Amino acid sequence: MDVDAHHPGLTAGTGVPVWLRPWLDWVDAALRLEVDRLRVRYELAADEWHGLHVSDQQVDEALAGRQARGGAPLGPDDEALAARRQGLLSGAGELGSPLRDLARRFACKDAGLVALVLCLAPEVDLAYQSIFAYLNDDPARRLPTVGLCDRLAGSPLQAGSVAVTDGLVEVLRQPTAPLWRSAGLVLAEPVRRYLLDEDHLPPETPGDAVLGGTALEGRPPRVTVLESWLEAEAVEAARVLARASGRRLVEPSSAEADLDVRLRSAVLRARLHDATLLVRAASLADGCGDGTCDAERWGRLLQAPVPLIVTVRPGTQLPLEAEDAERLLVGRPGAGERERSWERELTARGLQARAEDVTAVAALFSLGPAQVRAACATLARTGTTDYPALAGAARSRSGAALDDVAERVTADVCWEDLVVPPATARRLDQLASAIRCRRQVFDGWQFGRLTGRASVRALFSGPSGTGKTMAASVVARELGLDLYRVDLSAVVSKYIGETEKNLERVLTAAERTDVVLLFDEADALFGRRSEVKDSHDRYANIEVAYLLQRIESFDGVLVLATNLAGNLDEAFARRLPFQVAFPPPDEDARRELWTRALPASAPVAGDVDAGFLARSFPMTGGGIRSAALLAAFLAAHEGVPIGMAHLVKAVARQRQHQGKVPSSAEFGPYLRLARDEGS
Repeated sequence: MDVDAHHPGLTAGTGVPVWLRPWLDWVDAALRLEVDRLRVRYELAADEWHGLHVSDQQVDEALAGRQARGGAPLGPDDEALAARRQGLLSGAGELGSPLRDLARRFACKDAGLVALVLCLAPEVDLAYQSIFAYLNDDPARRLPTVGLCDRLAGSPLQAGSVAVTDGLVEVLRQPTAPLWRSAGLVLAEPVRRYLLDEDHLPPETPGDAVLGGTALEGRPPRVTVLESWLEAEAVEAARVLARASGRRLVEPSSAEADLDVRLRSAVLRARLHDATLLVRAASLADGCGDGTCDAERWGRLLQAPVPLIVTVRPGTQLPLEAEDAERLLVGRPGAGERERSWERELTARGLQARAEDVTAVAALFSLGPAQVRAACATLARTGTTDYPALAGAARSRSGAALDDVAERVTADVCWEDLVVPPATARRLDQLASAIRCRRQVFDGWQFGRLTGRASVRALFSGPSGTGKTMAASVVARELGLDLYRVDLSAVVSKYIGETEKNLERVLTAAERTDVVLLFDEADALFGRRSEVKDSHDRYANIEVAYLLQRIESFDGVLVLATNLAGNLDEAFARRLPFQVAFPPPDEDARRELWTRALPASAPVAGDVDAGFLARSFPMTGGGIRSAALLAAFLAAHEGVPIGMAHLVKAVARQRQHQGKVPSSAEFGPYLRLARDEGS
């Protein structure tokens, strides 16, 4: 028998797998005998029925065509056919054939194997459909039947046989043929693809997933539950577990709309390939209105005879528990493992980056292997691998989880834009350095050994407008991190317990990312505990106690900003090791703020006296920027450059809003302008 050089599993010129050819030779001979027996029992059909039935001539031509294409000589008797069948069944085909492997894995025998071959025959030669329709005496029924399988196998195909109960073949009963023996048989799609060598699992890929919790030793459990906030990292961990047990992963396909069909097909495919089944727990609830369906699906999965890995979000409770099961947490890889992931993925894409930049990005962003792979794919499209590009790609894969619960601050500011006292600048620089080195201190030096956290927490205190939010933006931008500000209106609730739930959502989301999380006006949340006089006081104290505990267990970068540091509970001081004071600016700082408040690209008149403004008005940086902006609008309305008159009017309007009457001591020669603005 010639073998196709391009497809070693196929017979040359026929598209028939090598292992299937001896089976088809036997099927041809057996069908010939069935046809001859049928013709003995009825008279030949009249030609006038041509087209409404399968004629004798069509069947004879089909069988002759099969023989002409290389089939075995036809015409053996029952005894010879039985002997040939027994020889095929005893070995289930050639060594290494998929049918032999299937028979071993499913303990499928005799009638079940014959059913598989009969169902596979039309997949390689459509002529068999006409022969089956002829034997069924119905041109619409073009499938092999249970009765035909029984006769050819010499034993009955029962409803409880492995081929039927394990879903290898599907039994189709039609209204015109409702009896069991007349029911049609069709291969399950995973079995068809497996037998025809059309189903190839993806190759193994290296993975660096980190698993925390119970260590797996010896034989892996049949059911493994992987907890992870990121689905991609859970899948990466599943690959690592499957590879450790010498298996690959099979997931339910999205080709089928019905979830139950997808799950059945995936279980069957995993069994065929001796693979591990991966299921995402969230998918078990598709289309269900209550938990009963979830439990039923989960129960069926537990009963499936395949290793099972289920991915869940932390804290998810599965409807049922299995005895042979382990629940593992997908942890964050260490800085060294992340650095190796970056190096491997960059090299795989032909990219080169400075070693110190890779080390810095790996230390700052605690990305998992799948996130690193996606970030490097982004870099490959741009071809840029300097530190800003590396940090930008990492940042794009890190902060998405917070977009629904906090506001991203996009101010484009740098150290030069920050006007603060030297002591404040020094402490901000120390904070930035601590954030940059936190993984080294907590992981490498094991300062986080007792708590398991790598948290950097800071308190920014000072009057409104002194630059607390801007300073947080500067620190985040310096490190290449995103700054997210918590919206208190979306967090604080009048209902008992809801504030804590909302805060937990924010803090948990922040822990899954690499960002700087800012609580502005923090004294509204983190106020002092008071003496309990009524139930409101008791619940307020419980809320503060929860915040104290949750901040201490927070794993990330947290900044609390407050205008009233004295209103914060004293217990927060111990939990906020970095405390940065933002005092009101002195005269020199105010002069610098006024100068910077007017951009170089803006038209500014020559009469602007920044020294007078700084000396006369003890304003904060926020107030100065607001006044400069209002003056710009006034000048633009008049169509003239920004002059001293516009600035004085803007300051006077601010003083009026504060309830202060313009005085000559403040406004001096500009008093009339100030009074005109206030009138």
